[in-house]
Amino acid sequence: MELTSEYTHDISSRFKYLTWIISAVFIIIIARLYYLQVIKGPSYYFFSEQNSIKEQKIPALRGIIYDRNNISLVDNRPAFDATVIPQYVRDRQKTIGSLSLMLGLDESEVEARIAKAKNLPSYQPVIIKSDISEAEVAAIRANKTPWYDETDAYDLRGVELQMRYARTYSDSKAYSHFLGYLREIDANRLKKYEDRGDDSYRMGDFIGIGGVEENWDKVLRGEDGFDQKVVNAIGREVIWPDMNLIHEAPANGSSLVLTIDAELQRKSAELLEKKSGAIVAIDPNNGEILALYSSPSIDLNRLSSPESNSYWKEIASDTEHPLYNRTIQGTYPPGSTYKIVTALAGLSEKSIGAEDKSYCGGGLRFGKRFYQCWRDGGHGLIDIKTAITSSCDTFFYQLGLKLGVDKIAKYANLLGLGHVTGIDLPSEKSGIIPTSEWKEKTYGTKWQDGENLSIAVGQGYDTVSPLQNALMIATIANGGKKITPHIMSAAVDQNGNETYRWQEIKADQILEPESVKIVKEGLIGVVENPSGTAYRLKKLGLKIAGKTGTAQVISREAWKSGVEKLKDHAWFVGFAPYDNPKIAVAAIVEHGGFGASAAAPVVGEIIKTYLKK
Repeated sequence: MELTSEYTHDISSRFKYLTWIISAVFIIIIARLYYLQVIKGPSYYFFSEQNSIKEQKIPALRGIIYDRNNISLVDNRPAFDATVIPQYVRDRQKTIGSLSLMLGLDESEVEARIAKAKNLPSYQPVIIKSDISEAEVAAIRANKTPWYDETDAYDLRGVELQMRYARTYSDSKAYSHFLGYLREIDANRLKKYEDRGDDSYRMGDFIGIGGVEENWDKVLRGEDGFDQKVVNAIGREVIWPDMNLIHEAPANGSSLVLTIDAELQRKSAELLEKKSGAIVAIDPNNGEILALYSSPSIDLNRLSSPESNSYWKEIASDTEHPLYNRTIQGTYPPGSTYKIVTALAGLSEKSIGAEDKSYCGGGLRFGKRFYQCWRDGGHGLIDIKTAITSSCDTFFYQLGLKLGVDKIAKYANLLGLGHVTGIDLPSEKSGIIPTSEWKEKTYGTKWQDGENLSIAVGQGYDTVSPLQNALMIATIANGGKKITPHIMSAAVDQNGNETYRWQEIKADQILEPESVKIVKEGLIGVVENPSGTAYRLKKLGLKIAGKTGTAQVISREAWKSGVEKLKDHAWFVGFAPYDNPKIAVAAIVEHGGFGASAAAPVVGEIIKTYLKK
């Protein structure tokens, strides 16, 4: 087939255009290659060899915590942690050996800490030792050279000093339990946050554990900033002027103002020195916690120092359990302080009137057992106010039989016993207020009438916390109104703006005022009447009303041998001034013996310290 000249001309024209297109593409490619390899070549060569932009954290300042009078309870200080970034480590064993020598750790310890983070990204720093000393900081800085040589004595490739802020305390023991402390987050806690959808925490972060530090961690910690830096293959910063690196300033955490009175807290620590127990003081009008002290306490400054690891082992194995916050976690039999509940139940349920009298001849026989009153000769014929004042066991045995456990429990619950109070602190325990249903469910047996006698005087299954007992006496002090205990007052951000303020909850009347009035009169007699069990407090002249309590640990015969740990716990709950209450206090001294001699003077001193201001 012969091709026409027109057809040949058409094909030639198309090839001409295709040639121009191909040529243009090659020119673009060559130009781009020239730009990348000649003009930008040094930059890309640098990154192909050195290979990293690193974000260096700029730690945010954690918020300061103040008491109600703006006294600083905790502040910040700079601290350095020795860390390893696994992706920059070249000779693992030499690096481990180097850190072992410089930080005074066994090689196995260093190895274990690196291995613990094996499932984390290799670019994430792993803390080898927290809050290292100035000498250790200097040693690492002096031996971390920009370029590593095989002849170097140490291999610190991948080793970094990470600055953060550690806590420092104005009184490291008085505030320990309500403040809490900071610890490096562990894998279990990190997973809990992640399961909740919170991805703001990383391994190596220090977080609040216990107390205000834990409950308000998000508010206190703020948000870290960062600087982007160019680093070489061993993680060393390299200056590269033409890079647009990002700087993000930190947002410091908010500071907190608490309801705590620092002076009252320190006085509590002084009063319980070398004793185990707890003191809780509360404003009965609004639920503000004025003091919350658990003894023995821990030394927060030691826990926030280079010796923290050794000190942690010491307190974790201490048989006195100083990490245990007795104010909200300790649950004890309430002893005779529970007679307040029984009296209130009897009056409110009309099982007894203010003028009704019962006879105490030194005890009560019920079934085959004789239930003894604390006074061997008895109290004679007495009414309910006198029974409260003199703490007559026999009177309350009889009242307990009339009421039964369920009616008593009803008023215990109204007063906040046997339930978490809702205080804004973590790990609060509820205690136990038994009912007939509770016993059947727990033990599979029915409630026995004889058990009403023990329950009526605060023995048996009942257990309450010092905070709950403080809330109970505060409710009596304010005339029977429900208050919510709280320790947080306000939060203020880094610009001085208030971001949180406790909203006072209207106090509802939950108890019959007339019944509360009669109970209060009996409690006033405890201190004002010569027959009162805490009459010795009258000399303070502070118009104190209250109730002693002795919580039996084992039978009295068993501890008469003198073994301190078998003695009864000593309670006292009180408020003042009784005609215009401003403070309510509960104190327990573990194995203190009698509430009148061991706990009542403690409460008296707390009230005296607060009211004199």
